[in-house]
Amino acid sequence: MKRLAVGLILVLFNINSSSNSFAQETADPPEPTGGDKGPSASGGDFKLEDIQDLSDEKVEAFPKLPKDAATRQRAWEDIVVVPRKSFLKKHRLELAPFAGITLNDPLIRHYSFGGDLNFYITDILSIGLEGQYFIKELSERTSLTGLQYYRIPSLNKLKYHAALAFGYVPGYGKFGLFNKYIVHWDVTFALGVGMMWTEVIPRRFGDAPFANQNIAPHVGVGARLFILDWMTLSVAFKDYMYLDKFEAASRAPGESAEVAKASLDAKNQFVQNVMMFVSLGFYVPPSFSYKTPR
Repeated sequence: MKRLAVGLILVLFNINSSSNSFAQETADPPEPTGGDKGPSASGGDFKLEDIQDLSDEKVEAFPKLPKDAATRQRAWEDIVVVPRKSFLKKHRLELAPFAGITLNDPLIRHYSFGGDLNFYITDILSIGLEGQYFIKELSERTSLTGLQYYRIPSLNKLKYHAALAFGYVPGYGKFGLFNKYIVHWDVTFALGVGMMWTEVIPRRFGDAPFANQNIAPHVGVGARLFILDWMTLSVAFKDYMYLDKFEAASRAPGESAEVAKASLDAKNQFVQNVMMFVSLGFYVPPSFSYKTPR
């Protein structure tokens, strides 16, 4: 019985509370708030479009509106729903000196110095030229191979590279740094074709090397950080593919070491050089302007 009495009391209390809430909502409906409420003569809120369209005479009826027309115009311009991109590349020229290093050859390493010259047709598409000069460095594994297996590996050194390249920006974003700075970035994709100049490293001391000129397409992907309106920092990985000629594996004692014959006896081999680059991009003109309204 006690449980039944307590249950009836709770039901009656809930019914009474619901009736009071419904009566208050019916008697005094809340006023609309925010941007949906129109201008009122009592000095209430106003719609955004009213800031620009109201004349000076009508402003007197709305105390909360700015009195000066220029002030109303500035107030309208300061309202931004979707922020613009912080960096525009369209119709700008990018000069990007870079330094690179090969990653996938354990016997010989190359350091690269060069630059890219790109013109952006749109904000995401570019066409440009690439050129670089290489410096070789033999690794310790090269000498260990000769000592352990009594064989000298066939090696070619990279000399120069030049290419026509096309760029595409598939993505763009931003992130917070130290809860204070907003850093904008984008992802870059590159596709190009050019020439790779290589030179054989002879096995025998005193033999004359011969050079190769190879057609070398390449693909690449990277990321770019926007530092200033005219400067960026980029990191990229590229794969250069070409059919190179290497010195023949063996030569009989006393056989001629002429460059022409050595080149004819050379063996063709497909090569992939994967490289990492770090570059700074400088843009001309150094500033940009938006040609569409916010």
